[in-house]
Amino acid sequence: MASSNPVKVSVLGATVFHIPFIQSLPHLFSLHSILERSATAEHSEARKRYGNDINVVTTFEQVINDPEVDCVVISTPNATHYPFAKAVLQAGKSVIIEKPLVPTSTEADELIALASSHSPPLIIATYQNRRYDSDFLTVKKLVDQGVFGDIVEFETRFDRWRPALKGGGTWKEQTQPAQGIVYDLGSHLIDQVLTLFGTPDRIYSHIYNARKLGPADFDDAFFAEYYYDSGARGSQLPLVVTIRASPLSALASQLRYAIKGTKGSFLKHGLDVQEDQLRLNPPLSTSDRAFGVEPESIHGVLTTVDSSNHLKEERIVAEKGNYMGWYEGVGAALQARDPSKLYVTPQQARETIRMVELMYESSRSGKVIHVKTS
Repeated sequence: MASSNPVKVSVLGATVFHIPFIQSLPHLFSLHSILERSATAEHSEARKRYGNDINVVTTFEQVINDPEVDCVVISTPNATHYPFAKAVLQAGKSVIIEKPLVPTSTEADELIALASSHSPPLIIATYQNRRYDSDFLTVKKLVDQGVFGDIVEFETRFDRWRPALKGGGTWKEQTQPAQGIVYDLGSHLIDQVLTLFGTPDRIYSHIYNARKLGPADFDDAFFAEYYYDSGARGSQLPLVVTIRASPLSALASQLRYAIKGTKGSFLKHGLDVQEDQLRLNPPLSTSDRAFGVEPESIHGVLTTVDSSNHLKEERIVAEKGNYMGWYEGVGAALQARDPSKLYVTPQQARETIRMVELMYESSRSGKVIHVKTS
């Protein structure tokens, strides 16, 4: 039933990327509790970071059996997303799931059907927050304005200089379902590409362990090409989208986007600042004027072609990053119990997982995969 009351939320797992926004939107959300299994009466990392008045629980059962909880944020290892989300939905609660949604498209279909079986439907919101990165918002604005003409090449990448493993037993470097760079950073890049251009006609991918560290099947790098043979966004020219990530890129400023079209091009280096701002202790307030503002030093360069075929370069001031916007949309959808209000729908998140599956199929077979309509 629709309600204007704040949605009572319980958070499982990593809290850095969610609680600041929940607390910044009191008209939409109320932080009910945080699950911290190792917490005691004397010590709690959650209370240490967010204050002693935070309600900390120590079991998942306390969360799903609490009638006050309306929605559960799942920010836990990828392999746990499906069983946790299924239990939450079966308990009659909506769910916010850190990307990737779930390991497989079949599991995504089951969760979507389960949420839809309730009346009104429960909400499944996938935290594809990088649709609200400053650089992507800037790129999307330029693409929507048509400044590139027909886009023929689009490259998007997340490279880092990380020659050694993080260590410390982090689950992200262990062999589990839905692990590796494609499910991690790759799911953001894929989601952005699908948002701009839709589903490709064909896919080729090579997924590998570039550093030869950790488990043999630990994927820390990938390269993929998405082929739009009949063009995209109304263009009749074929479009090739390149998606890649590597931990062995020793550059002071990493390339983020390279876009080429019949009327211009765009080069962008550097990363959105919001994640680093949230990791500060204490985190930078989401209401701070500097939150989400990209430094001028990494503004992208747009090159356009005039009527005399002369090239003109200009720095493009980046749009302000707005992870808050994702949470505002989800809060509205939760209060209304209306999935149509979601900017990132569960069906879109499911399509991202399907692309991941096809990329692994291509990498295993060494072949270009023809994408069938889902």
